[in-house]
Amino acid sequence: MKRNLVLMLALVLISACAGPNPNPGERLTDMHWTSGNFKAAFVSAKRSAEKGRPWAQLRLGIFYTNGWGTEKDIDKSKYWYKKAIAQKGSGAWAEGKIIGAVGEGGYFNKNSDARLAEFNLAQIYLAENTNLEEALKLINNVIDETNGQSVFFCCEFAGGRYFNQKQFLELKTKIENKINDKKS
Repeated sequence: MKRNLVLMLALVLISACAGPNPNPGERLTDMHWTSGNFKAAFVSAKRSAEKGRPWAQLRLGIFYTNGWGTEKDIDKSKYWYKKAIAQKGSGAWAEGKIIGAVGEGGYFNKNSDARLAEFNLAQIYLAENTNLEEALKLINNVIDETNGQSVFFCCEFAGGRYFNQKQFLELKTKIENKINDKKS
């Protein structure tokens, strides 16, 4: 009986939306976000971001950029994107590989979070027409580090969202064009 209960629990965990998430609070934040409860998503992400968790720092940048659950504040979005970028690490845990990898909860797949923060910050610099050289550096980092692969982001239980090389290359071209226009 006890063995059957353990097997049943294991099956439930495996078949759950995405299985156990090693980033405490991420799933709850994303559930609020995808259901449109931006205020609850913001509050949840802010608690974790202030604890230094990269997934939450990226989301705070997104929330401040768009004014979701809070007032729109581009300076705060830049601050949180930079915090997430600074979290890059090495190893399988940082790259989002669970099998055989270990690491601190809240920091799983932190390199994807950092790369998406770089992508978003580069977009802000382009929109502001400021720091274009830094924007180019950021998007080149993303392109180089992803080796042609898409970057997974958010909400595995809702089908997930990916950012792909085409998006990265298009942003790079826009930044380069803007830099060339300024030189002309």
